[in-house]
Amino acid sequence: MNNNDKIDLKKMATQELEERKALILSHLPPTGHIIHGSLVTSFMKCGKPNCRCAKGEGHKTLRLSSFYHGRKSVDHVPASYEQWMREGIENYKTAEEMLLELAEIYLALFKRRGKK
Repeated sequence: MNNNDKIDLKKMATQELEERKALILSHLPPTGHIIHGSLVTSFMKCGKPNCRCAKGEGHKTLRLSSFYHGRKSVDHVPASYEQWMREGIENYKTAEEMLLELAEIYLALFKRRGKK
């Protein structure tokens, strides 16, 4: 999977398509931990006049930028959740790539009238 080379499904035998389909299905990431969005690092000033951020760079903060139902959302991500969020975002990207390839395989099989 994660193969950047375009596979020509038209040149693959039906058995090869079935094997590729089974391989992808067996390697899908855990669907219980998928996050669609991007992590953005920003620097915020807290507004306290005596804080170090008042004279310099702000406090480093991590945010999740996401887009659902036509609306953009930006949410604070506590440091303790950073790795968990990164894994969920990576799972989403991997699953998306794999599902796109699966859809192409199913279409190729349909065109050959394979129903599996």
